[in-house]
Amino acid sequence: MKNLYLKMKNNTLKFLIRLFIVVLGVLISFSIEKKRALLYKEDLKNNSLKKMLDNINHDLRDKIINYEIHTNAWRCCDRLLDNSEELFQENKDSLAYYIQIGSMANTIFIDNKEEYLTLRNSGLLELIDNDSLISLLHKKYSYHPFYKKIEDGIGKLNNKFRDGMLNKISYLSIGKTKYWGGYGEYISPNPLTNSDLLIVKDKLGMSYFYSGIIKESMKEDSVLMDMIKQELSDTE
Repeated sequence: MKNLYLKMKNNTLKFLIRLFIVVLGVLISFSIEKKRALLYKEDLKNNSLKKMLDNINHDLRDKIINYEIHTNAWRCCDRLLDNSEELFQENKDSLAYYIQIGSMANTIFIDNKEEYLTLRNSGLLELIDNDSLISLLHKKYSYHPFYKKIEDGIGKLNNKFRDGMLNKISYLSIGKTKYWGGYGEYISPNPLTNSDLLIVKDKLGMSYFYSGIIKESMKEDSVLMDMIKQELSDTE
């Protein structure tokens, strides 16, 4: 009887040991697979961040040009408001030059948000530990539709501006601008009207407003790029 008891005890102990080994193996296997899945997601996140870094760098280069365009636009409009009568009397070529830039200057914002949407929709943003980085990413891409609306408004104002200049500017070019091609001679016998200058004033306001937004977004893009680089260096 005692031998039977010992035999049963040994069998039970062997069973428990085997069961422990099986369970431990399953747990280790599960832990390894979980770690692999996490590393795979980290790799996906980092690849998206690298692509996003390139996109933001491209955005920044575009914004430098856009800032120049809109800054030049509002300055030309400012000269028209302050000196249109004097320019009409003494320097019609400059008058036509300022009108050309003021009535044409605009930009087209290109929304490179694919990688951001990939991170957001896949849940990979949750793998980023830096809350400030996540917040700045959300802010950047939430502003993009607003930029497009501003440019649409400027485009409509430009059309109105040019319509008012149809009988004032010759189609024959007498000089060139940096971005907007040639400009014609001011051929009207009359200076700009109050109605014309009201449009110029509106264009000045919109271009000044947008150039300020672009300048601020350039600063934020630079900060965002530094944060992404830090995130990548911490996780690779």
